[in-house]
Amino acid sequence: MRVKKRLLVKWVLCVVLLLCPLKSFCAETAWNSLAKSKHFLVYYQQAPDDYINRLIMEAERCYKNIANYLGFARFDFWIWDNRCKIFLYPDEESYLKATGAAAWSRGHVRILEKEVSTFIWQEMFFDTILPHEIGHIIFREFVGYTKTLPLWLDEGVACMQEYESKERLATAKCLVNLKLYTRLEDLSKINDSAVIIPFIFYNESASLVDFLLRKYGRNKFVDFCRSLRDGSDWQQSIRGVYKVRNLDELERNWVEDLTVN
Repeated sequence: MRVKKRLLVKWVLCVVLLLCPLKSFCAETAWNSLAKSKHFLVYYQQAPDDYINRLIMEAERCYKNIANYLGFARFDFWIWDNRCKIFLYPDEESYLKATGAAAWSRGHVRILEKEVSTFIWQEMFFDTILPHEIGHIIFREFVGYTKTLPLWLDEGVACMQEYESKERLATAKCLVNLKLYTRLEDLSKINDSAVIIPFIFYNESASLVDFLLRKYGRNKFVDFCRSLRDGSDWQQSIRGVYKVRNLDELERNWVEDLTVN
């Protein structure tokens, strides 16, 4: 129960991070230091060298792990001028003042600009916030920034990058076996303003993405993402790549997999 409460708090927080409107802040802040790696540019003001080195190391690890997990390893997205930017504020107060974010905000991703903004010394940053937000950017860069997709697909990909993703899968399995899950057709109707049970939503989303990758393999998932990128509707892509007649059949396959295993 304690684990479930902790996950609920984390993912209510992440919903808020994604929904908070931010003003343009990068140009207004004086960034006096810059650290570079193959795929990242880290802008900061005051931070110990060992923290910046760890941030670079963890960001590169996230990039590699996420690309491998999704089957995108052979597509090297972010190099040279196309690198992802991380803006690291020295404390919570300066972060909130500069970004105009809500008081409970801990980080923010601007997917189109490939930017992650946050502040130093956060407990959940390396295990949760950083991999989650980088997961959003990598997935969207492949399938298209303006592509209309169900929220569960975007969030499922991002949630599966977190350190505690196995806890999410275990919770989703319990929900399925107790018949407390949300039907896939209904889940697909949930958008940013309609996430009313985030604990169920995020766990189920993670489980569905895990199912697509684990049951059908990474090559199929890449084919699915290519189909999305090339302009197909997401349900059309699911039917064509995964050979199911509709969402109901995909849901039955997912439920059967979790019930049997």
